Amino acid sequence: MTPMKANEEFRLKELMEEKSGYSLLLFLIVSLGLTDSLAATNAQIVDIPKIPQPGYLESYIDPVFGAKVTRITGEPGTDIPNIKGKWSTIARHHYSKDAAWNCDQSILFLGRHHGHPNNLFLDGATYVPLFGRNACPGTETRWHPKRPDTMVYVKGNVIGYWDVRRDKTEIIATFSGYSGFRIGPWEGNLSLDGRLIVVDGEKGKDRVAFAYNLENGVRYPDMGLNDVELDWISVSASGKYIVLNGRINGRKGDQTQIYDLYGNKVGRLWDEYGRPSHYDLTIDESGDDVAVGVSKSKPDDGRVIKRRLCDGKVIVLTPGGYAGHTSTRNSNRPGWAYVTYQHQGPTWPPYWDEVVDVKLDGSMTVERIAHLHTKRTDYLTEAHAVPSPDGNRVLWASAWESSYGRPIGAYVAQRVRSEERKRQK
Repeated sequence: MTPMKANEEFRLKELMEEKSGYSLLLFLIVSLGLTDSLAATNAQIVDIPKIPQPGYLESYIDPVFGAKVTRITGEPGTDIPNIKGKWSTIARHHYSKDAAWNCDQSILFLGRHHGHPNNLFLDGATYVPLFGRNACPGTETRWHPKRPDTMVYVKGNVIGYWDVRRDKTEIIATFSGYSGFRIGPWEGNLSLDGRLIVVDGEKGKDRVAFAYNLENGVRYPDMGLNDVELDWISVSASGKYIVLNGRINGRKGDQTQIYDLYGNKVGRLWDEYGRPSHYDLTIDESGDDVAVGVSKSKPDDGRVIKRRLCDGKVIVLTPGGYAGHTSTRNSNRPGWAYVTYQHQGPTWPPYWDEVVDVKLDGSMTVERIAHLHTKRTDYLTEAHAVPSPDGNRVLWASAWESSYGRPIGAYVAQRVRSEERKRQK
């Protein structure tokens, strides 16, 4: 396939001025062969195609970006295969920073099924339901980055392992005098090697957090949180730092302070509002711990940025758009972040109703994966796209453009890899 010629680009603009929608996009794809060209173009404005909602476990090809998209949850009220229960009106994953696939991608976890059972575990490749669990053993759980059948859970003053296939728990550590353990809450993660975790909770009347090594049992000193309006706290991807987000100093929220594992500050407070926001933690191409997410302050408002934890240095990663949530759960495809763009235009072009992956090297490389087909009516209709560990698939939630935001299901896109695009050309 060859890139669009100048006259084809001009005709594309004329057609988009005349009409929009699925029929136009199909014409473009068939007549001009644009699927690969559009997917590989960082900043071209394209219409959001009108696609009929697929049936359960049915797939279609995104007519603009070429990704195969599969619906992985069923119609509300119908039987869930292999499991005693029926699909709920809300059947989706938890959040963009909470990995849905386990480390070997054999299981996909849907932790927001508002029905019976509450927690669904699907085959990680075919999406056929494997088993369900009525409840998790902890207040919060996270997939272990190295143990495929294991989730790490916290509850009360306990940290433990949960074998999800056998539904068996193992207490790793109990901490006398503490209570109310959480992982963040809700937005914390383990280090990439699975050794370190930061838990927050209460010690008497004080709110505290501390880092803990799951392998050697070392507990690091308490960090006092009474003077902070905490949003979340987490260990960094390398396990070297603790990242605290919330209202830390003054009236602005969404600020960030970095600490070492002993609670000593590293660098200055990131006191700008949301710079970045809705971010995830990873290690970049230089081996540095970074935060990657949307900036909600000048001079890079709306753009995706990465910010180095050791010194706060900012690098802008995208040329435009207004990003939503970012995920770096693609642990086996380092150097990229996956970004949800739920805004549907016409402002903040060019990324509308899309999930993309963004290269972390500052080259402004953006690979556009698929359209989301969802409108935000409340929190649960936020797409919260999250990739598989190898980065070749991405999961999101969608109410499929419903005006009232229900029912909500889950969808997976198979990313068209760059080497495949080169072969097609």
